[in-house]
Amino acid sequence: MAASSGHGVVVGASMAGLMAARVLANHFEAVTVVERDVLPEGPVSRKGVPQGRHAHALLAAGEKVLVEMFPGIVEELVAGGAQRLDFAPHARWYQFDGYRTHATNQVLIATFMSRPFLEDVVRRRLLATHGVTFRAGSVRGLVAGAGRVAGVRLDGGTELDAALVVDASGRGSQASKWVEAQGFDAPPVAQVKIDMGYATRLLRRTPDHPQQTAMIAIATPPEGKRLGVMFPIEDDRWIVTMAGFHGDHAPTDDEGFLAFAQSLPVDDIAQVIRTAEPLTPIVTHRLPSNQWRHFERCKRTPAGFVALGDSICSFNPIYGQGMTSAALQAAALGSVIEGLGAASDRLPKAFYGKAKKVINVPWSIAAGGDFLMPETTGPKPPMCDPINRYLKKAFIAAHYDPVVNDQIARVQNLLAMPPSLLTPKMQWHVRRAARRGPAGLTSPRATSAIQRGHITT
Repeated sequence: MAASSGHGVVVGASMAGLMAARVLANHFEAVTVVERDVLPEGPVSRKGVPQGRHAHALLAAGEKVLVEMFPGIVEELVAGGAQRLDFAPHARWYQFDGYRTHATNQVLIATFMSRPFLEDVVRRRLLATHGVTFRAGSVRGLVAGAGRVAGVRLDGGTELDAALVVDASGRGSQASKWVEAQGFDAPPVAQVKIDMGYATRLLRRTPDHPQQTAMIAIATPPEGKRLGVMFPIEDDRWIVTMAGFHGDHAPTDDEGFLAFAQSLPVDDIAQVIRTAEPLTPIVTHRLPSNQWRHFERCKRTPAGFVALGDSICSFNPIYGQGMTSAALQAAALGSVIEGLGAASDRLPKAFYGKAKKVINVPWSIAAGGDFLMPETTGPKPPMCDPINRYLKKAFIAAHYDPVVNDQIARVQNLLAMPPSLLTPKMQWHVRRAARRGPAGLTSPRATSAIQRGHITT
């Protein structure tokens, strides 16, 4: 479908907003990204992305979309110092009382860098895209047109006309209030409460440290509520994030931060913290819940407006799914515009239907997995407990069996659907390898539920 001669507006210059803007640039002559922060020159953290100071992962499915949007971007990131590893052999991943096996034939490359560095490269790429501009300001509401959204209203009363407005302003989005002000129902909101706290600092990475290695250590629930990750990033640095569920948060003083790392079930991360030079203070972030605004359940949605990324759904960051989910949603928006046209009244409904399919899998992984903690509250996915029991056995099997480990990695990277862990072949591998687990290795109820798609909400 030919590009429109109109104008598209994106609210928010997060990764979701940047990718949405790149999609709109294929269909509009002009695209304006409105961002309330003064965007930095270079890879600098900013107030509008508080989670950006912590460890991030761009999963394989998300990287694929990003490369399609910005060809050659991985090479540019690596040239700037990003670390590119084959994740299976170069990750020390400890979970459910054992390390996941490294014996694998699968090649699953991951690129590790700081979130500000990634955003800086993507912003510069986007600025070089024809018709895309950035504008400082805060969006205060939507402009009503003839039965549809016709633009946005900025602070001070300035209005920007738009054939399509994409809200990518994040978890704190005001989209629900905006659509209510236009006479539409606000979306119902699902919240799975976890009270997660994150503490992060950057350390100097030196030749005597483990090279080309990412480290993940997760205490075994429900007693264990702590985890830590340490990724190599640009400028010869480690980014180290400590996290804890339900108020068990890492301290921000040097001794307390190290003690938290030493309390993890293995010493991989702590042994680096003990000797590495700290480069930054310890910074924190809290996430009270996984949150999903169910726009797809609204009977009426305003034409000319969609929400995307964390404005729809924000996940527990420990699963590393946020940026990839946003990338897949942006790609879905592009396909809907391609099929229906940017001005179609049917676009919002069609997009939210596709977005739900994107979100279902990471939501089931995050919200479902968080219910391993008995303190977690909120709408529990159907058959969550038997499914979690089976998946625990699959993770234990991944300590010994590369076939199981490979498939779990594919699901975690959103390259495969969760039911792929329930094929007869996979169940045979789980039964053979996970003999340290409790009795009842496979649950008929869990198998049936996952095969029927009940792993999602």
